[in-house]
Amino acid sequence: MRKLAYITLLLLTASVAYAHAELSASMPADKAALEAAPREIMLHFSEAVRLTVLSLTKHGEAKQDLSPLPSEMMKNFSVAVPALASGQYLVNWRAMSEDGHVMTGEFSFTVGMGSSGDHGMGHTEHGGDQPDHAADHMEHSQSD
Repeated sequence: MRKLAYITLLLLTASVAYAHAELSASMPADKAALEAAPREIMLHFSEAVRLTVLSLTKHGEAKQDLSPLPSEMMKNFSVAVPALASGQYLVNWRAMSEDGHVMTGEFSFTVGMGSSGDHGMGHTEHGGDQPDHAADHMEHSQSD
């Protein structure tokens, strides 16, 4: 009986740990130094999510919510951004997975400032939500 309870607990734990989506890639990538401003923010998740918040903040200025956000659950998101001047930017996002788990994260990038980096603007709110690699191979589609 004890063995059956242990196996059941192990299976439940494994399924809960496996169920949560995470951000796999973004474009711009975290801490990217861009010569030209991007026309859109692209996010790629490990599984379909509903993107509920996407905002952009230029260092020293007010936060700007980006919209419209798709109402469908998808893995790939592409949201247009207004014309961006040179400077440091922080992107904040919030998404909800199919099981109702809410994930948040942020990443930063600079425009027109060479390779100076982000000067500490961005960090991950929850471990594993941010990509460790550039988004060069990210799909440009709206959904799978």
